[in-house]
Amino acid sequence: MKIAAAPLGPFETNAYLVVAENGKDCCVVDAPKDAGPLLLAEIKKQGLNLTHLLITHGHWDHMCDGHHFAAAGAKVIAHKADQQLIENIEAYRNRYQSMIPSLSDDDFRSVKVDRWVDDGDVVEACGFKFEIRHVPGHCPGSILFYAADQKIAFTGDAIFKGSVGRTDLPNGDWNQLLNSIRARIYTLPDDVMLLPGHGGQTSVGVEKQTNPYAKP
Repeated sequence: MKIAAAPLGPFETNAYLVVAENGKDCCVVDAPKDAGPLLLAEIKKQGLNLTHLLITHGHWDHMCDGHHFAAAGAKVIAHKADQQLIENIEAYRNRYQSMIPSLSDDDFRSVKVDRWVDDGDVVEACGFKFEIRHVPGHCPGSILFYAADQKIAFTGDAIFKGSVGRTDLPNGDWNQLLNSIRARIYTLPDDVMLLPGHGGQTSVGVEKQTNPYAKP
């Protein structure tokens, strides 16, 4: 699995370009602002075939550019609990524009989800099998995409290197987040690499030993 990470948008949200072993197909994990033009240009440059957009959760900074990938033919995958956030993004325009006046109305274009997934489902994208693990707490529809054979998990904002996702946003729940981390992330093998929505990579074992917020 070849993975390229690009921290983009006002919150430096990670967009991941994942390329299949055959070097032909690819998928994208999360779509922050500016990810569409940047990654689609790279996909075209490499002559890749885009198959899926995997959305870890519905917060604006993770799916703002989702419509670009959908228009390019990607099948969009997300959790039903975040349907309002993803398919009615316009409803949150005023809130974000009040915080970041430079955002335009074009930064708030909803994307239609092709498949709603839940805990235990399996998604096959660009030649890889991803197990879905539901990790609510930061956001009701937070999920991680776990590729067991590659020992990789895209965790969104559930957990970071040495930290965890905030829960002071609407529908956030601190106890639920900690339970999600312990039951759905810390039960992965210790050598699984965690690729979060912000910041650098870490591993299950490292976080179990050192994360000051989510102790096993």
